[in-house]
Amino acid sequence: MIIFIHGADTFRSRRFRRELQEKFQKDIDPNSVSLSVIEGQTANLSDVAEKLGSGSLFVKKRMVVIENVFKNKKEKIFTELAEYIKKLPTKDSGNDNVIIFHDDNLTDKPLKTSAKKLFSLLLKQDYNQEFKNLEGNQILSFIKKEAENLGKKITAPAASELVSRTGGDLWLISGSVKKIAFSCQEEAIAIEHVKDMVAGSFDENIFGLTDALSTKNIKLAVRLLEEQYGAGLEEEYILTMLIRQFKILLQIKSALENNLPPSSIATELKIHPYAAKKGISQVSNFNIPTLTSCLNNLIKIDWKNKTGQSNIRTELTLFLSSL
Repeated sequence: MIIFIHGADTFRSRRFRRELQEKFQKDIDPNSVSLSVIEGQTANLSDVAEKLGSGSLFVKKRMVVIENVFKNKKEKIFTELAEYIKKLPTKDSGNDNVIIFHDDNLTDKPLKTSAKKLFSLLLKQDYNQEFKNLEGNQILSFIKKEAENLGKKITAPAASELVSRTGGDLWLISGSVKKIAFSCQEEAIAIEHVKDMVAGSFDENIFGLTDALSTKNIKLAVRLLEEQYGAGLEEEYILTMLIRQFKILLQIKSALENNLPPSSIATELKIHPYAAKKGISQVSNFNIPTLTSCLNNLIKIDWKNKTGQSNIRTELTLFLSSL
């Protein structure tokens, strides 16, 4: 079985994938010995074949998750994977293995020919799920359902205020609803609850955290991280934002060392001017090896979490303490 998960809405796509993995662990493989996650950006065909061919003698069915394969710079991987998929035995022949291809938005930039062929092949699979960004009433319905899952109702004005304060970011919305639901004694979440407990954009908090890290103020960094947990944000979202920020810092540092004028950073790297300005001030306290090491460690934390080897909160605390 091949499952293709993709789309710009990373919150719902990651939740769906997590549910699939948890179901596999519960029903098939409680010890996760036959569940593998492959980093698609650097993977080759042998990695996939090896994971499908390995596993426990007591668990015949295997699940292999291939993440962000369309970011791989080696074009031959797309042709090789397409041919490999075509030759896979069907479930009717006794093949119960599950391969999950999980990518973010694939429509924001054109794919090369070989990648297009793999993409088209995956779209033809029986289990193909695209998660587009929710809009308007769809976001309001999402908020209502999130509240109901926590045993709460939410008024229409409160839901609208939440959208306004979070910019429609489902990661922020979910964390905010959870925070309010656990604190609110009333049956329904009202607009006053949202105004009191939802600060707004997370970007400033991320800048503050990376500022603290750049100046080696670990005590402040740990406190800021704890504040984000206290605000109800999910650990996975915080980690995702940290990975994104360190990628940006590494790009900025590399650009500056290659003599790109600071005034051109935002345009050349296609990032917001404010983010570029903040990043330029932060990277003066970092060197390329340190930024690379930080990014690799954060990616490793992400991988360990997805494979059930650790939890994000513990690993992030250890990460901060090691700097």
